[in-house]
Amino acid sequence: MTTTEWTGNITGFNYYNYTNRNAAISWRFNAAGTIMTGTDCATPGDGFFYVPMGVTKVSWNTANVC
Repeated sequence: MTTTEWTGNITGFNYYNYTNRNAAISWRFNAAGTIMTGTDCATPGDGFFYVPMGVTKVSWNTANVC
């Protein structure tokens, strides 16, 4: 759980945005040897993933648009 921006690498099964800000969540996923990466925008109250993924960065979406 975090309430601040950070960069690192943790395994997350899902995420929930309990803040009142839009958050950009960068991720990495290994699907049978193929590495996929991306960034999702999590609006307040949003949740996603439901499979283990490496979360590599959490930052505030300064444009405040998802």
